[in-house]
Amino acid sequence: MLKPLGIALTASTLLFSNLALAGEHVFAQASKGSFNDAAITKLFEQQPALSASVTFAGTPSNTFKQSIEHDALAFSAVENSTIDGRLVQATVEAFQQYRLVEAKAFITTPIEMCVLMNNQDVANDTAITTIASHPAALKQIDSWKNSFEPKELAIPEGTAAAAQKVANQELPSGTAAIGACVLSNVYPNLKVVEQGVQDNKNNKTSFLLMDVEPREEKISEAQARKELTAAIEAGKKLAKAG
Repeated sequence: MLKPLGIALTASTLLFSNLALAGEHVFAQASKGSFNDAAITKLFEQQPALSASVTFAGTPSNTFKQSIEHDALAFSAVENSTIDGRLVQATVEAFQQYRLVEAKAFITTPIEMCVLMNNQDVANDTAITTIASHPAALKQIDSWKNSFEPKELAIPEGTAAAAQKVANQELPSGTAAIGACVLSNVYPNLKVVEQGVQDNKNNKTSFLLMDVEPREEKISEAQARKELTAAIEAGKKLAKAG
């Protein structure tokens, strides 16, 4: 469930609420080294007043759950330009069980797919024979991979998990991970060997920093989509208020 910086987020759009206070803890979707990680890092860089300690919690549903249990904020991907209907399905499902109390910040970032290899393969000038990543990421780089047709290794745990395996040399020599460039900061044994290999050069994902609470009763998917759309609009309106 997601362009240049090491994920270049220079064209990011950031909207924020004065009610988001520095020092609040944040539970973020996904894991360290993910595109979500890059997005919240950029958010804090652009608005230091929002800076807080971050714990990654995997799925949006668990992210919301943990934020409530620890009286913290939640940070999750909410829409992507390449998805039919644009809304992130996992966040829609989370909205069936949780409701928005208040939008705190909204950021839209370009998504750049990078190719990373372990330092030993790079030093040995080893050719890429296999690529490893989340299945969704592997589907977004057809033009690049079709040029030399590498083997594909799907890692359902995510792009960061694939990068960790490549960094730790748990996969065959010649295996490259596909994910955010920031993964090379998380795993020092990785090096970015190519950037911008995604098919859609205008791929952008939007994220919300928000306060949420549990619902008394689960709502329908249709209603959850309606409420998530309203939450996104609330986030965007913060720009005008700011």
